[in-house]
Amino acid sequence: MVRPFCGALVAALLSLGCHDWLVVPPLNNPVAGGDPVAAIQTGATGILFQNRATYAGYISDVGIFGRESFNYFPTDGRTHSHYVRQNPLDAAGFTNGGWAPRSVNRRNIKAFLDVVDAAPLIPGKVDPDRKEAARGFAKTVDALELSYITAQRHDYGAVLDILDDQTALAPFVSRDSAQNYIIARLDEARTHLLAAASVPFPFTLSPGFTTNGSFNTPATFLQFNRAIYARVQAWRAALGNPACGAPPGATCYAAALTALTEAAVDTTASLGRGVYHVYSSESGDVLDGLNASVNKDFLAHPSIQPDAPLDTLGQPDARYRAKIRTLSSPRCPVGGAGVPGICTPLGFQIYPTTTSPAPIFRNEELILLQAEALYFTGDAAGALADINFIRRHSGGLAVRGAFVDANDFVTELLLQRRYSLLWEGHRWVDVRRFGRISTLALDDPSHWRQVEQPVPQAECLQREGTAVACPATWPIPVLVH
Repeated sequence: MVRPFCGALVAALLSLGCHDWLVVPPLNNPVAGGDPVAAIQTGATGILFQNRATYAGYISDVGIFGRESFNYFPTDGRTHSHYVRQNPLDAAGFTNGGWAPRSVNRRNIKAFLDVVDAAPLIPGKVDPDRKEAARGFAKTVDALELSYITAQRHDYGAVLDILDDQTALAPFVSRDSAQNYIIARLDEARTHLLAAASVPFPFTLSPGFTTNGSFNTPATFLQFNRAIYARVQAWRAALGNPACGAPPGATCYAAALTALTEAAVDTTASLGRGVYHVYSSESGDVLDGLNASVNKDFLAHPSIQPDAPLDTLGQPDARYRAKIRTLSSPRCPVGGAGVPGICTPLGFQIYPTTTSPAPIFRNEELILLQAEALYFTGDAAGALADINFIRRHSGGLAVRGAFVDANDFVTELLLQRRYSLLWEGHRWVDVRRFGRISTLALDDPSHWRQVEQPVPQAECLQREGTAVACPATWPIPVLVH
């Protein structure tokens, strides 16, 4: 039976009102027509809803690969075995998460932009400046979705073009090409947002844009845009993207520093200041899937305890104590004979309630990005000041002395990022981009350190025999965007 619902976060908090879920324009497939104001609001809501839907799965996937977490789902051993024992990973479906839903959302974003372009002008509601604001929002989220795809696929690259013909297949491009495109897309969005700086958005954003800071106007949403831009510039530089110049990629790091200023990086502000996914227990909404009571099978990797820095009293630093809990009894993998794994006595307490917000970016990440960019643009003293700020204010640790060399700096940077950004989707990407994947623990001789998630087999099968088939060899050539 189809019944109307009212009060869900994506409805009540976003001012969509009470609707029949199967009659109103679907949130994940906005279409033109009808009331343009409502259509634009519905489209924006659907984009954010779909982006949130992939978050817990993404954090779990990259957490397993980065030896931060386990998913010991008791009735399916593949949640452990397929992630750490298969090499290469299974492209048939179990370990290739994120590809389809992010591609769907990029299609949503294209549809949203079409709706915005076609919408008739309504003074004070849908005028040229507000259309610019909507374009800046949509292109920023598009770049964010692509950034996750490149983080998961690494050498496999991505598909950039969302074609008008939904049955047509666009070609793959390399990781570097995709990241070049992300930077260009974010710059396009910045131009739109600057053009709309004096007006509000023609829709209401999720409360996650005001949970810890204010990012819900075009002028302040630009800070969100620049935060993602700085993150991807740091990725490009560390990975040796030719666009960044000779190693260590000073061109991209310099651009990251400029962007961080626009993102309002601030050592006097809350380390939690940023943009978040939000959850609620309202009818029709969802709970935070990373909360320990919502998902009892997400557990912490035991290496987090011995590797934690010690404070001046010899105790694990404040981040460890705040984020990790000791289980009443260790949990071990079950669900299939012959599935070797390890037991862990640790769980997470990062998301203490079932409706705890989950960060997309935080000021603490920006400060660490600034330290990285400063060091690799020649300001080792500035980098040390930022690192020591995080050591003191986030970890409760003593300050450290000057870096011996770049290797010493990267070791310290990765340690601080590991505990400051624990289980926020960064460690696997970080050790890989700095060529330190071999530092990840091997818990059993049968385990592997995975470098990337596969492109889904179904994606490549439908491309067989076409001019846009999946590449026979990876990586593929870099394109300039």
